[in-house]
Amino acid sequence: MELKDILYDKRDHIATITMNRPERLNSLGGSMSQSLDTAFKDADTDADIRVIVLTGAGRGFCAGLDMKDNAAGPGGGRKIPAYRGSNLARIILNTNKPTIAAVNGAAVGWGFELALLCDFRIAAEEARLGDIHVKRGLVQDNGLNFTLPRLIGWSRACEVLLTGDLFSAKDCERMGIVNKVVPGEGLKAATDELAYKLAANAPLAVQMSKRIARAGARMELDDALDYSMLTMWSLFATDDVKEGFKAFGEKREPRFSGQ
Repeated sequence: MELKDILYDKRDHIATITMNRPERLNSLGGSMSQSLDTAFKDADTDADIRVIVLTGAGRGFCAGLDMKDNAAGPGGGRKIPAYRGSNLARIILNTNKPTIAAVNGAAVGWGFELALLCDFRIAAEEARLGDIHVKRGLVQDNGLNFTLPRLIGWSRACEVLLTGDLFSAKDCERMGIVNKVVPGEGLKAATDELAYKLAANAPLAVQMSKRIARAGARMELDDALDYSMLTMWSLFATDDVKEGFKAFGEKREPRFSGQ
């Protein structure tokens, strides 16, 4: 697996994907987009991985489109439009594994959209986040039109999307965009704490909880209840359920295998 412009590490059931163009504040350029596709696909299909973390190297999370690398304009100046939307957004939003964005610095435009694709966002105090597409004559193209209104509601989403303003990490926490804000030097520790907490739970139960919650948002009540019960009964046959009950009876921490 050849990856450029990112770092990819897997240990303790956690995959960490680090955008690695620090000299450009990890702006989208080079081979980053394709490498992110590849890494997220690999983490999604690796049975040993239970949590996926996304972050940036250096001072930035992702500062958006690299204008230098895209001097011909977005899309490399191609004349034939692309009618199919972001493949990366589909990969991240469709994985059943928990995803965490550790926002270490600027998350702007495409970078802001990327952070919003994740289930959790932990941000350093100095991070600034927002979408500036309207200041470039463009619209969001990596899922923000899908994620943001669902996350914070219509009016708040319009405040972000239509003004093109950047917001502090604390403002984003108050708006419900960011789960937690920590001092920059504590970002890795806070991210690790959450990642290890998630990874310690029964992986099949975590993944199916995420799946039925996502599906439930699109279902009528009866369908949502039926789907959750079918999922529950399928989990009763797993080793992890047996281990969970056994560990409870023995008054110890469970050791889940994901089977």
